[in-house]
Amino acid sequence: MIVVTGATGGLGSQVLKYLLTLVPPSEITVSLHNPAGLPEHLQASGIHVRRGDYGAPETLDAAFAGADKVLIVSYPSIAHELRVRNHVNAIDAAKRAGVRHVYYTSLAFGYGTKPESCAAVMQAHLDTEAYLKKSGLKYTIIREGIYNESYPLYFGFFDPSKDNEVFVPGDGPIAWACREDLGEATARLLALPPSDSRFDNQTILFSGPQANLLTLAQLSTLISNILGREIKLNIVSIDEYVQKHLDPSGQNVRGTEDFLRKWATTFEAMKRGETAIVDPLLGEIVGRPLKTMEQSLREQLSAHGEGVAIEQYAK
Repeated sequence: MIVVTGATGGLGSQVLKYLLTLVPPSEITVSLHNPAGLPEHLQASGIHVRRGDYGAPETLDAAFAGADKVLIVSYPSIAHELRVRNHVNAIDAAKRAGVRHVYYTSLAFGYGTKPESCAAVMQAHLDTEAYLKKSGLKYTIIREGIYNESYPLYFGFFDPSKDNEVFVPGDGPIAWACREDLGEATARLLALPPSDSRFDNQTILFSGPQANLLTLAQLSTLISNILGREIKLNIVSIDEYVQKHLDPSGQNVRGTEDFLRKWATTFEAMKRGETAIVDPLLGEIVGRPLKTMEQSLREQLSAHGEGVAIEQYAK
């Protein structure tokens, strides 16, 4: 039995879609804090649906019961302590349930560098990774590449419907990876037979291909070409970056000074080369050419040039 958490989210839904092509539905369980949120066609697919809430550990005991493998999709929050606590709850529940192998979706910052990352967004992942390694469980930590689809978050919260300039506190290359490719590869890992131990107790990187290793400056050129107008990239100080994106109303978490200063550390990490590592593993696992950043941008931008709902990526 394979249990997938977060199966209605951006990554988890892609994992589930591909997992259904690899193993019988009867061998798949989805653990959701709101089971009713699963689309009807998946409800009727033959998979098991259980309530499992990271914040209510007692629900995880039932959700993980009988599982051989559990995919812990990282909790969608920028709050460090809350995120780690929820991950720890899931890891502890997996141990109580006798799960044989835990897979955790981490993030592609600082793979192989020392220290591993200066990015605030990565710190809860590093704490979770350390806890999982000490748990005694067999694990695979998947450093999932920076989503193609999340580019506006890195590109100065870009809104193509109105922005002609973007403001960021630094630049550096990112090996962008399509979320669908990441979902398929993660599903293929979950479907491997127990006899395949290549990824047991390993931290692996799913990065995008060399063609997707693009700086924000290169991204601005691509976006300008697609939209047919110049999108100017401005590298500014952290203080100016905060002022440019501050939301005085307090309605948007992404517009608070606390979030913006923490998010600015992402650009320092990019400058250090933390997101620039290209690894062939993702392409090897899916066994086909990976989607390029240009393809993703054209899909997102060419239809109507509308804004992207980036709140989902502020995690």
